[in-house]
Amino acid sequence: MSKKTLKAVSIVSALVITMGFAKPVKVDAASVNGTTTANVNIRTGSSTKYKSIGKIKKGTQVKILSSKNGWYKVQYNKKTGWSSSKYIKKSKTSTSNKTSSSSGSLNVKKTLKVKAYAYTGGGYTATGTKARYGTLAVDPKVIPYGTKVYIKELNKVFVAEDCGGGIKGNKIDIYMNSKADCRKWGVKTITLQILK
Repeated sequence: MSKKTLKAVSIVSALVITMGFAKPVKVDAASVNGTTTANVNIRTGSSTKYKSIGKIKKGTQVKILSSKNGWYKVQYNKKTGWSSSKYIKKSKTSTSNKTSSSSGSLNVKKTLKVKAYAYTGGGYTATGTKARYGTLAVDPKVIPYGTKVYIKELNKVFVAEDCGGGIKGNKIDIYMNSKADCRKWGVKTITLQILK
């Protein structure tokens, strides 16, 4: 057989196998996001028979990529996996001219260029909340505590709740879930969107 014939047979075989044995995965037309309603396991496939590849804490925002048999394929922290739809509450994002994120449309008050670092380790913030993914350490003279900030690079709204000795002026520290995530982030100069 020629290479072209073999290639064509391989493609047709793959299509027949895929169409014959796999159920179609439903993909929502609009950008759909959700929030976990409990601590959830993330798996390699859409069933409990698939291997668990991690956990997501309650209240974490995820992007829903598709759905199948009562399960959602989700993206979180630049990773993907499957979780039962029972534990994820959907929220559709708007397609208006406002900035769109995992929290829907955002009203941007102003932008601010900052040097962004990352930290982890748990504990409590300067405002008394528990440090978690979504916490931002700031200089409160520049970004007051309680300010909501959208970080485009992470597609997430963070809240200014903490400060640090080295966080002065236009510097921020983003709370990450692990040291590996901190190393992956490194130090970046980014433009924050300060929300109304």
